[in-house]
Amino acid sequence: MRRLAQSVAKRFLNENALDTVRQLRQIRRVFGKQRTRRLISSSGDTPAFLPPEKLEPLQSHYRIPPEYGYDPGTVSLRGERRCAQLMSLHGFRSARSVLEIGCLDGMVSCMLTRSGKEATAIDIRGNDFDQRAVAAGVNFKEMDACDLKFDDKSFDALFSYDTFEHVADPELMLSECVRVVKKGGVIYLNFGPLYMSPYGEHAYRSIPLPYCHHLFTHSDLNAFAAARQREIIDQAHVNRWSVRQYRELWKSRASVLEPIMYRELTDFSHVDLIRRFPSCFCSKSRSLDEFTVAGIRVLFRRVR
Repeated sequence: MRRLAQSVAKRFLNENALDTVRQLRQIRRVFGKQRTRRLISSSGDTPAFLPPEKLEPLQSHYRIPPEYGYDPGTVSLRGERRCAQLMSLHGFRSARSVLEIGCLDGMVSCMLTRSGKEATAIDIRGNDFDQRAVAAGVNFKEMDACDLKFDDKSFDALFSYDTFEHVADPELMLSECVRVVKKGGVIYLNFGPLYMSPYGEHAYRSIPLPYCHHLFTHSDLNAFAAARQREIIDQAHVNRWSVRQYRELWKSRASVLEPIMYRELTDFSHVDLIRRFPSCFCSKSRSLDEFTVAGIRVLFRRVR
């Protein structure tokens, strides 16, 4: 009995201690956010960028992340996981015809086809399309997402992973997505990192420093990358849209698209850089959301 009492007491104290730690962390995050917001709203906007000699010591504190993974096993597993996620979303299990935008290897559509769907997949280029997707019967088309060569109301469902932040004209792409989906059909967009967020430049393979595109000019970043024989950063690789612009885009389509699910993914792990160099951020925006919303997941139903 004594041992049982000691065990229960120990567990209770440990759980209370864990709760206390969680509460303290939450309080710290709240105060950290408030402090950062105050800095952004009150700081001046000069200098807008740091001198290039600061890049080396700053970026040395960060590591280049592991490879995303494009080997056959990894792309197959990613396809299975995303297929399972889609099948759990409203409208996808009952959908017969499905369109994937920005398919790359096409393994998500491959898995959907194996699940009994009629999957069509498009990408701006076709050299990365996996032969397993071809063998499964996926209908691949090399095509621009902003100029879909399909008839109106051709598909029951449409989805896209990690593409919307790259297209030059998100407004036009969304219009095309709406056009080719049937009334009552669904559109799922899962994308990021957004341009204003810590890794929004998509330059982490060349320069692992979060917010590098806010702290240094593109010419200084590319000079640094070239000197170390790293990949040059293509400014056209991302569309530079902020979360505010995406929110406005969703509102502009409110009469056509009903949001069934909406989630903004935040990343506060590097706000220390905002606190250290507030003018570099104030010169771009006065909203903390712009810098900390890193991704968006949204599921729409076309209502008319």
